[in-house]
Amino acid sequence: MRVIIVTILVFSFILLNSCSNNEAAATLLIDDIKHSMAEANVHYEEVVHIEVVQAGFLVFYRDGEGLNVGFIKNEPKTHKWMVLSLDYNNLNPEKGLSWSANNKEDIPLYFFYGVITNPNITRVITKKPDGSSEQSAKIITTDSGLTFWFTLYDEPTSAPMDVIGLDKDSNIIVQ
Repeated sequence: MRVIIVTILVFSFILLNSCSNNEAAATLLIDDIKHSMAEANVHYEEVVHIEVVQAGFLVFYRDGEGLNVGFIKNEPKTHKWMVLSLDYNNLNPEKGLSWSANNKEDIPLYFFYGVITNPNITRVITKKPDGSSEQSAKIITTDSGLTFWFTLYDEPTSAPMDVIGLDKDSNIIVQ
């Protein structure tokens, strides 16, 4: 019985230590990203989401009336974070769904993203008018109530592209 109790205690200690190490690492990452943004004179009110992509991080942040995004790449030789790309998206889109696209071949990082304010939109897809290159978006709602979406592509996407907001029954709300 003592062996079982000791085993449970040791396992619990390891698990708790691992969790606090992950939280500490996440805090350090966010601090590094915010430091990099400050060095690049990127003004923001809130970092709303960090997505791990390729050799860096896609950072979504709110600035005034806009949702912005930057790519921060970890340079292995200098271990310095660099903001490589910035964009802007309205937080109050007229149709309840906004979008922007980014084709940065020097990163390379190809993505669409936008804001959702229409509560009936539960799914967003991006695709060519002929139906090719269709991607379902990842939708994120932050603690502050901001809902946004993004799709990532493996290669550059050229116009025209359709961005479609769908309801829970797959009916088109915005196109």
